[in-house]
Amino acid sequence: MTRLTKRQQKKLKYFLKEKADRRKKVDMLHDEQIPKYIEKQIPLIRKLARNLDQIMIVSSFVSPPVKTGLIDRFLVLSELEKLRVLICFNKTDLLDDPEEAEKYKKMYRSIGYETVTSSAKTGEGLEVISYFLQNQRTALAGHSGVGKSSLLNAINPDLKLDVNEVSDYTNKGRHTTTRVRMYHLNEKTEIIDLPGVKIVDFVDIHRDEARFYFKEFLPFAELCKFRDCLHLSEKDCAVKEAVKQGAIYKERYASYKLIVDSLQ
Repeated sequence: MTRLTKRQQKKLKYFLKEKADRRKKVDMLHDEQIPKYIEKQIPLIRKLARNLDQIMIVSSFVSPPVKTGLIDRFLVLSELEKLRVLICFNKTDLLDDPEEAEKYKKMYRSIGYETVTSSAKTGEGLEVISYFLQNQRTALAGHSGVGKSSLLNAINPDLKLDVNEVSDYTNKGRHTTTRVRMYHLNEKTEIIDLPGVKIVDFVDIHRDEARFYFKEFLPFAELCKFRDCLHLSEKDCAVKEAVKQGAIYKERYASYKLIVDSLQ
C-alpha cells in the first residue's frame, strides 16, 4: 500500500472535515423535522442503521461469481462513514482454481483492506469472521445468494436463518426494494443484513468527490496536470497513466468510472 505524504494527508483531512461538518448540520435536525429534500441526502445506510462500527462485504466465487463493482460501492461507503472493513470471498469449496481467490485477495489487500476466504461447508475462514463480528454492530453487505445466511448459521447454528426470512424496506422514488434484517449473535453483537444498493443511494456524494474515496488514487492524483482532475477524459492524468502501467488495478478504475457516471 502506498503511503500518503504529509501534504496528501492534510488535504484529505481537510476534505473529510468539510464533509463531517455538513453531515453534522443534517444530524442536528430531528428525524421528523427533516425536509424531504434533505432526507434524500442522507446515505441509505445511515437511514437503515445508525452508529455502525464496521462493514463486512460478502462476495462469492461461484453462484453468483465475484462482482467487484458491488464490493467497490460498499468500499466507498466505508470510506465515507469511516468504517472498518472485512471483504469476505465465500464458497471456496466450489472454486476450481485457487489462484482466482488469491487474485482478488491480493488486489484488495494491496489497497489496504482486510480480506478472508470462507466456506460454510468446510469451515474455512469462520474463526476470522466470528472474531471480526464479535461485540460490534456490523453491516453485512452483498448480493442475494452469496451465502451470508449460511455463514451466520455456521457461526451460530441457533439462528437457523432462511434466506427468504427478511422484511422489506422500500427506497421510494427509485422503484427498488431493499430487504433488510437485524440479527443478534449475542447481547453485544448485532448484524444488519443489507443487499446490494446503488451508489445513487449515497446522494450526499457529489460526482467530483468520488475520487477521494478510492484511496489508491490519491498519491497519483497529486501528479495530475489539473488540480480538479476527475481522472476521466482530462489530459496528463497521472491516475489514468497509473492504470496503464498497472500501478492501479483496472477493475478498480472501471468501478470508479461507473460510480461517477451514476452520480451525474
